Amino acid sequence: MFKKTKLAAAMTAGMIGALGIVSSAQAVHVSEDGTGQVLIFPYYNVNNNFVTNFAITNTTNLYKAVKVRFRESKASNDVLDFNVYMSPNDVWTASIRKNPTTGKANIITEDNSCTFPSNDQLKGSGQDFIDGYTAVDTADVTEGYIEVIEMGVIADGPGGAVDGGEYAETAENAPDGSVNTNPAVGPVERSIVAGVLHGADGVPADCSVINDAWLNGTNGFTAGDMAGGVSIDGNASDPYDAAGLNNGLVAPTGGLSGYGILLNTATGAAFVEQPVAIDSYATVPQHYRSNDAVHFLLPSLASGNIQTSSITDATGLARTNTAWPLTYFDTGATTDQAPNPSLAAGANPLPMAHVLTSNALGGPYFIDGGINGSTDWVVNFPMRKHGIYNGATLTADADGAAGPKAACVPGTVNVSNNTATDSVDLHPSDGAGNNCTNWEFKGNSLNDVVVGISYFDNEEANQTVSASDGFSPVFPGAPDKVILDREVNVISFLSGTSQPSSVLGSPNQKALSVTGGFNAGWARMSFGDGSVGYNYSTNGSIEALVDPDNVSGVDVMGGAFSFNGVPNVGFAALEADIGPASVGETIDFVRFTDR
Repeated sequence: MFKKTKLAAAMTAGMIGALGIVSSAQAVHVSEDGTGQVLIFPYYNVNNNFVTNFAITNTTNLYKAVKVRFRESKASNDVLDFNVYMSPNDVWTASIRKNPTTGKANIITEDNSCTFPSNDQLKGSGQDFIDGYTAVDTADVTEGYIEVIEMGVIADGPGGAVDGGEYAETAENAPDGSVNTNPAVGPVERSIVAGVLHGADGVPADCSVINDAWLNGTNGFTAGDMAGGVSIDGNASDPYDAAGLNNGLVAPTGGLSGYGILLNTATGAAFVEQPVAIDSYATVPQHYRSNDAVHFLLPSLASGNIQTSSITDATGLARTNTAWPLTYFDTGATTDQAPNPSLAAGANPLPMAHVLTSNALGGPYFIDGGINGSTDWVVNFPMRKHGIYNGATLTADADGAAGPKAACVPGTVNVSNNTATDSVDLHPSDGAGNNCTNWEFKGNSLNDVVVGISYFDNEEANQTVSASDGFSPVFPGAPDKVILDREVNVISFLSGTSQPSSVLGSPNQKALSVTGGFNAGWARMSFGDGSVGYNYSTNGSIEALVDPDNVSGVDVMGGAFSFNGVPNVGFAALEADIGPASVGETIDFVRFTDR
C-alpha cells in the first residue's frame, strides 16, 4: 500500500536527533516487502451485504504471540481484541459479518490456531463486537479497522539463536491448584510451543496450555526453564514484568503479512485490501491478557519502545532517521472512552505517526450511470486516538494561560507502573500519583481534520470542492475546506443528480457531488497548508508533555520536530455492473509529501 518512494512526511532542518543515511532496521519504518511487526488493515465493513474476510500469515519459522484488535469508525475505541498464538508458517483467518439477530458486527472463524480467550468463543455463532461506549452506537461499530501487533516470539528451546536455547512452559500447578504430574518423574511443566504446534490433522496439539499458562496463579505465562524470562523491558515495577507475565517470550522479529477481502454477497463485487506493514516497532515483548481491565489497550501503535523513525529522503534513493521524544499524556484526553476510565495506551506515538504521514492523497474516481459506476474513498486516521491528527494543541494550561490547571501539573508523570523512560504505560499526573484527565485543546476542535479537495477529469479540467458540494460541517473562515470528523471516513463520489449512495454502504458516508459533467478522473485531498497549520509541535499537538521534568507549560518540542500532514491509511474502491453481477477494485492512493 505504501510504495517505496511515497513513505511519509517532510521534516525541517534542525531536527533533534541524528539525521543521516542509516539502516531502517534500527527505526520504525513502513516495510517494503509487505511483512512486519505491525499490520494496519484500513477498513472492515458489514453494511450493504458486505462480509469482510481477512487473513494473517506468519511467514517465519518462529512461534508468535499476536494481538488482533478491532476499532470502531467514529473514535477508534477498541470494540474487540484477543491474542492469537501462531506456529511457524501458520495462517489465521476470520470473517466479520452482521449478526442478523442483534444487528451488530460479529466475527467468526473456523481456524484452529490457539487463541486467548479460547477460539471456541469465535466459532459457532461467533462473537459480537462491543458497542458499550457512551459516544459510540451500533452503526459506528458496523465499520472500522483492524490492528495486528506482534507481541513477541515464544521461546521454543535449544537450536534457536533467537531465544538463546531457552523455552516457554506452563507452571507445574493447574489453575485449580492441582499439580500436573507424571508418576515416573513427578511434577511436569507443559511446553507452550508443543501445545500450539499444529499436528498432521491441522489441529494444535493442546490449546489449553495457553489458557492454563495465563490463569495459573500470579505467575501467569511462566518461564519454565528460563529462570526469570529471556527478555523483559527491565522495569521491575511493571506488573507484566514483576509477575513474570512476559516470561516465555522474546523480542518480536516481524514477518507478519496479511490481506483482506470486502465481499458483497448480493452483487458478487469483491474489494481486496492490503494492510500497511510496519517493522522495527519494538525490541521487547509486550504480552498482555485481552481481559486485563487496566492494560487491555496494550500493546498499541504508541507502545513500541523504538523512538526513531525512518523515511526515504527527497531523492527516494536513501533513508533518513529521526529520534523522537516520548509524549506523556493520557489517550483518554483525546478519545471519548466513557464509561471506561482513561487507560494507558502507550507514550511513543510520534515514530509511528511520522512514517504514516502525508500532506495529501491522490486517487481515481469513476461515475457512470449506465453501468452503475461508483466510487468510495476510505480515509482512516489511525493515530487520532493518540492525539495526532490535526492542528490542535493538547495542553494542561487553563485556556492557554500561563501556569497549569489546578488539578494537573504539566510534565508530571504517574510512574506507579512504569519508569519515566518506558514507552508503554505513562500518564500525566496531578503530582500525587493520580492520573490527569483534564487536558484541553486549543485551535481546531477535537474531532476535526480539515481537508481541501480538488478533482480533475481525464482531460485535465478541474474543480475545487466547496461547502455547497455536499460536505458538512463547514470549517469557519475557509469556504474551500471541508471536514472529516471521524477516525474512519468513507467519501462517496456522486454525480450532481444522483441520490446519496455508497459503494460500501457506509451509514456514515460523506457525499461529494461531482459537478461539471465529470464522470471519471482523479482527485486530490490535501490535509492542510500554512493557513490550516497541521504542524505537529510549533502549531500542533502535544504541548508541554514531552518531557517528564518540564513544569513550565511551554512547548519543549519547539520547531525541531516540525512537519506538515496527517497520519493516514486507506484506499479508493471502484464498482461497476458487468452483466448480472458487479465487479469491484481497490486502488492505493498516491501519497504526496512536501519533502
